[in-house]
Amino acid sequence: MYYNRTISKGLASLLETGGELRWLFDFVKIHKELDFLIGKNSSKEWISVYRGLTRIISVLPVNSTSVLIDADEKYKAISPNLYGLKNLSENFQNEIEYLITQIEQNSKFDRYYKNKKEGFYQNELSKIFGICGYPDTDFVIIDKEAVIGYSDQAEKDNLFGNLQQKYKQLQREISDLNPERYGKDLGEKAIGNELDFLALDKDGNILLIEYKHGTNTSGIYLSPLQIGLYNDIFTSFPKKELECAVFEMLEQKQKIGLINPNWSKPNIIKKIIPVLIISEFNYKSSAKTKFDEILQFARTQIGSTFLNNLQTFNFTMKNGLSNW
Repeated sequence: MYYNRTISKGLASLLETGGELRWLFDFVKIHKELDFLIGKNSSKEWISVYRGLTRIISVLPVNSTSVLIDADEKYKAISPNLYGLKNLSENFQNEIEYLITQIEQNSKFDRYYKNKKEGFYQNELSKIFGICGYPDTDFVIIDKEAVIGYSDQAEKDNLFGNLQQKYKQLQREISDLNPERYGKDLGEKAIGNELDFLALDKDGNILLIEYKHGTNTSGIYLSPLQIGLYNDIFTSFPKKELECAVFEMLEQKQKIGLINPNWSKPNIIKKIIPVLIISEFNYKSSAKTKFDEILQFARTQIGSTFLNNLQTFNFTMKNGLSNW
């Protein structure tokens, strides 16, 4: 197992003050709909620009003077001049602006951001607790789409696969319990391995944040299983390694400016706390009642302490975070 998404100093320096891509940092910061995701895995590292849920560009290092600009084929078709090999001396801001304009005019892309559902609110959370955060923000987002890595498929099957099967079995049992109320064939429903946000609060607690939009009723009431899986994965990771990785990512993001440089770093990691954030929740929905039922059922099957430190919040543009 491994987890550390800190990118190389050379790639990070491109976004830092005085770096050759600092203009891209400034561009993203002032565009409400855009945000960064930097990271690496066992084979590559990247700087990506997201618009809501979708990655519109990835900057991949090639050598000391060039980068490759990549993205999904649907964006390359819209703005072909933006993508491909670029010299670091190039400013491709006009091409990005053209791409954004074309996306805004095409309704097939609305669901990623413009419909003000999942992508819109994930972007808001990411910027409020990231690049646009304040020194006294309660917590900062260290990573998005956070994933534990494995040395090979056998290790992943043995560690993640077994945990995943435990929760898929719970889904089957919930479906059998009352298919009309909770849904049929839940055992076939996928449980992903990407945590929406990994954050760090002022007290030194790691927050494992799963996000749901208020209209996603089944996603909300089944979320204890998804959150339980993420909680099992990250709590099984060696604590000291996780602490080092989180602090390294924090330091790098503060140096770039993706997290406020004046946000005070805790001295140690204390607890890992699972968190559910729901945006614009309709309290007339059955999701809260069913959520409590699913959580209680899981505790009867797994143990009474299952997610006993779970925190839940509603998020609105008007009031920010409040208890759910």
